[in-house]
Amino acid sequence: MIILGKTVVIAPTTRNEGHGKFVLEVDDEGIVKKGHFMSLVLVRGFERFLVGRAMEFAPLATSRYCGLCPPTHATASSEAIERSLEISPPAAGRLLRELCNIGNHLHDHPLQQILVLPDYVKETQKQRECIIRIQRMRKIGQYICEVTGGEAIHSPFIRIGGMLKNINEPVKRKLLEQLKEFKKIADDQNEFMREAYDKSDVPKGLGDHDLDMMSTDIIYGRSEVYENEYHPGFSEVLPVDYHGEEIGVDASTVIPLINGKIIEVGPRARLKKYGKKIPDEYTKKGCVTINRARLKEIEIRIERGIEILQQLETTAPTITNPGVTGTGKLGIGVNEAPRGTNVHMAKVLDGRITWYKSIPATMWNIPVIGRASEGYHYKWAQWVMRAYDPCISCATHMVVINDGKIVDEQIVRPGFEGL
Repeated sequence: MIILGKTVVIAPTTRNEGHGKFVLEVDDEGIVKKGHFMSLVLVRGFERFLVGRAMEFAPLATSRYCGLCPPTHATASSEAIERSLEISPPAAGRLLRELCNIGNHLHDHPLQQILVLPDYVKETQKQRECIIRIQRMRKIGQYICEVTGGEAIHSPFIRIGGMLKNINEPVKRKLLEQLKEFKKIADDQNEFMREAYDKSDVPKGLGDHDLDMMSTDIIYGRSEVYENEYHPGFSEVLPVDYHGEEIGVDASTVIPLINGKIIEVGPRARLKKYGKKIPDEYTKKGCVTINRARLKEIEIRIERGIEILQQLETTAPTITNPGVTGTGKLGIGVNEAPRGTNVHMAKVLDGRITWYKSIPATMWNIPVIGRASEGYHYKWAQWVMRAYDPCISCATHMVVINDGKIVDEQIVRPGFEGL
């Protein structure tokens, strides 16, 4: 941490995925008056090298954005291409995709508890017991991804048109047993974390903001909701325009906007819009509420996973042969990732990608984290950040093009054509 006059710089941030940076303008008491949060991860340029490649390559490539939430990118990518081609997966394929993503949520949401654990639990023995429970939960989540998606990490069974193969009845029974075992562990773990949040010394109201929220579903995601409700108001600005040139020059993601404003995505947004009879403790303002919302989402996903397995016909087809190669139509695919609304867009012509763009969940939340750090002492800024659990690598994809020439690969992103 560096303190320069009335500016506090925290870089790199800790206990988060990727390399982040806070630049906080503070008063004489250290209260944040203006908060900036940004990615320092090097640009990889996925969207640019997808252009010209076979459409089947996109879900495989985008699932490599990071190792935490690959199924959401493979799913959103596949759905973007499917909507460009105007095809749909069979019902069983759609259910298996959702189950694979539920497995990822049941792996990823508990992992976030490890990252925030030192903020809320100080006793070493309690931390150790908590981590043992979390790792047991994550193992089951990864098993669900492995048997439905083909691998615990990158899920190669998620394909354009659905899922490569169905599961069999013995696997279905084992998955049901695993989800019931997960529920037993999660009941104890969720109660432990709720008590930790209740007893914490985190200031009430920390992370409050008046920003709008966006979500498309309580679990899986609905592309048509984003396309009809949100995308008409979508725009983006360069980080130098949002943060100012002196600060924004270090940032490596553009700032996505809806109706000209930054917007929060994630667990709280989903529960607030779609949760039925959800208590206020999961939807009110503040960063602790986001942590609590993940606990509720775990319960909802366990229930939905069991429901899917009860509905799934293991002999039913899971994939539709595209049968078409595309006309260049824009397709928008959306999946609700653990961290929020994940948007992929693609144009496909003659079986090849001609244009590609992605707006992962953390890309929406990066400017929100900065805003949410305002109003409290700068020492609490990372508490706010860890509530959003940013996956910064997922959010780093930029190159600005001007007359066909790359302007600057550090502060811009593939697919954004402007300046």
